Amino acid sequence: MPTPDKQLSAEQSRLVSELVREELARRRISRQALAEQAKLSLSTLEKALGGRRPFTLATTVRLEQALGVSLRKGREAPPPAAIAN
Repeated sequence: MPTPDKQLSAEQSRLVSELVREELARRRISRQALAEQAKLSLSTLEKALGGRRPFTLATTVRLEQALGVSLRKGREAPPPAAIAN
C-alpha cells in the first residue's frame, strides 16, 4: 500500500491544480464546498492550488473521490455526476 502522505512532484501538483480549477469552474462550486466534500481544510486546498504546498497522494485521492474524476492520469471521460449541495 502506498504511503498516504507521499508528495506529488512539482509537475504533478501543477497538473492536479489545473484540473481541480477546471472542475471547480465547470461545476460552478466554491473551493470551500469542494474542501468540505473532500474532507480537507480550506487552507490546505488553497495552499496546494496556489502552489505554496505540493499535493499529497492522500489529498489527491480525496479530491478525486469528491469530484469523481481521475486527477493523476489526466482526462479519461469524466463522469457527468456533479457534487451534491
